[in-house]
Amino acid sequence: MSDGASVPRLTPEALAEIYDHARRDYPHECCGIVFGPKDAPRADTVKVCRNIQDELHAEDPATHPRDARTAYNLRPADIFALEKSLRGERPAKLVYHSHVEVGAYFSDTDQAAARFGDEPAYPVHYLVVDVRQDGVREARQYAWHEREKKYVEVAAYGEKAGS
Repeated sequence: MSDGASVPRLTPEALAEIYDHARRDYPHECCGIVFGPKDAPRADTVKVCRNIQDELHAEDPATHPRDARTAYNLRPADIFALEKSLRGERPAKLVYHSHVEVGAYFSDTDQAAARFGDEPAYPVHYLVVDVRQDGVREARQYAWHEREKKYVEVAAYGEKAGS
């Protein structure tokens, strides 16, 4: 796990955009990517992505038993953009998604999807937004912990951007 100084922090503007996205996509999970400068622990540019989980579920419910109310899946083009950014000056810093009516925790499913075996699939943090019918409650940020071989919470954000 990286030290606290290198934990990417969302700008209030980026967090507000993510929260708006979560409210717009409710009652489905939203998802996206946040980019920032290579040499600074700042995440300031949001790429709103489309959750294709409903499409995957409709095509093959046996392989994808959950729909977009309880799962998310990025489009291949968005994954490509994430991977390509890692070689540039503004790499992906976080992948975000919302949890609908259940809290901002990094579930066992999230843990498994973010790993490739016992290693992180991408060198990014993950943000989970707790969205309810009446709005966003909070968001929690998770980073890979090398010794524990899992993602652990490293930051929390309040219901208002900047808190």
